[in-house]
Amino acid sequence: MQRDTHYLAENSFEAIVIGGGIHGATVFYQLAAAGLKVCLVEKDDFGAGTSANSLKILHGGLRYLQHLNIKRMRESINSRKYYMEMAPHLITPLPCVIPTFGLGMKGKPIMAVAMKLFDLIGWDRNKNSPADNKVGRGRLLSKKQCLKIGPGLNPEGLTGGALWYDDLITNTERMALSFIKAGVHCGGIAANYVRVRKLSRIKNTINGAEVTDCISGRAFIIKADLVINAAGPWIDEIRKESHQASTTEDLAKAVNIVINKPIFRGHGFGLEGTEEFTDKDAKLKRSKRLFFFVPWKNNTIIGTTYTYYDGKRDDLHVGEEAINEILNEVNAIYPCAALNSKDVVFSHAGLMPAHKPDKAPRNGTPQLVKHSRVIDHADLEGLQGLLTIEGVKYTTAPAIARQVEKLLRKKKVIKNGNTPHYSFAPTPDTEKDQGRFAGFQRRYPHIEQNYGNDSRSVYSIIAQEGGAGNFIPSKQPLTKAEIIYSVREEMAVKMSDVVLRRTECGTSGCPPEAGLRQIAEIMANELNWDEENIEKEIDQVLFHYRNRLNIEL
Repeated sequence: MQRDTHYLAENSFEAIVIGGGIHGATVFYQLAAAGLKVCLVEKDDFGAGTSANSLKILHGGLRYLQHLNIKRMRESINSRKYYMEMAPHLITPLPCVIPTFGLGMKGKPIMAVAMKLFDLIGWDRNKNSPADNKVGRGRLLSKKQCLKIGPGLNPEGLTGGALWYDDLITNTERMALSFIKAGVHCGGIAANYVRVRKLSRIKNTINGAEVTDCISGRAFIIKADLVINAAGPWIDEIRKESHQASTTEDLAKAVNIVINKPIFRGHGFGLEGTEEFTDKDAKLKRSKRLFFFVPWKNNTIIGTTYTYYDGKRDDLHVGEEAINEILNEVNAIYPCAALNSKDVVFSHAGLMPAHKPDKAPRNGTPQLVKHSRVIDHADLEGLQGLLTIEGVKYTTAPAIARQVEKLLRKKKVIKNGNTPHYSFAPTPDTEKDQGRFAGFQRRYPHIEQNYGNDSRSVYSIIAQEGGAGNFIPSKQPLTKAEIIYSVREEMAVKMSDVVLRRTECGTSGCPPEAGLRQIAEIMANELNWDEENIEKEIDQVLFHYRNRLNIEL
């Protein structure tokens, strides 16, 4: 996968996808696989925006029972199958628990019914899943069993718990990248660090996008018959510049934190917060917002808090107040965690679509938009050649991509037959590979877990280049070969691309100074950086942790 902005400037396309988050990535793959000449551009790096703000849970749809939303449950279930087909090596079953109390909405009778409905509606969740990716059935736990998983729970009034299975996407950034790489494999063209300034149009027809290459500074126009705006919170900025009708009500800032220790070992766990909250869209009301604890890489991801957001999209950061809010809530609802700011090794912030509040001021908990939408501007404002995707959940992105494909088939934009399938799932070693890469899987198990089929390409670099199998100092396993592969084959052009997204070396905390310098020097050799560039890239990574993520170094 090579970055070629000259090709973008010199050719015309049947479709442009704006945005390299999970929604743009899945749409790009879907259209490329369907045979369209399609390109994708992202103003930052792939998966660097809202899609990076995730609890990493692939929801099976249990939470949507609260809204009696069977359609959305089925979307979640079907999307799980699409993710599983694309990259099963990035998915693992996750048992999840919520405590039960009394006989009302929080009691065992209601949860027993919910478990039965969940399993009935999701009867085909395991269809075509690998054996080690099949999820179990929901069940009720006794009080003793629940306290064994959460020994610090207050036993007063506790009757037990409800256990169900979702899935953990171990690396959400690489999952989004997998769809983009699959789209390129099917003939699409993708480029990161290409910013869309505004859409170009003739009267009431969109015919491309005016863009700037953020690396070279070059401005040019990408010509296309169709533009699909999947830019997330930046949708509205493009709208304003292009004089389109508004599609966004409001925005909410979502924050998660990553703690450097396991809290509920091996289980996702939901606990009610202290503040009152009413979800107006829910048919079955709960009085408190749920905080969820997700086990990941011997850490725990905790979230999510939401506040209305008025700032600039590109200035989004995790403030000290947001981190302290989560820490205070966790210490109040699960005191034995005894968390403080030094336990926080990473944080996430993203912008989500929200409904405008009924009245000012906008200082309450936002009511989030529940459904993703595909907006055809021909219907909205008579503007031809433009679709906007208002994405809500990471989980259902493949379902929205299928919806886009279906719409374009109806419009006769896509005229051929079935969509071919491409997968990054690991394949059995050939006899040649078994000899060539003997011992690599045992020495570098994280490579197979992160790269799937592409692990063979990483192994090749280790086999061919001296020292490429050496480990770099970091919080998660990292080899020199992975850095080289990220630059040569995955369009990593900045050090933050490698540290925060292509590898996992920085997602459990900032790598040590020695590790950062080694990463920079390896990239410098690939990208011809001088010493000034090296220092600049290191400083930008440190700035991200200190100022964007508010992490103590």
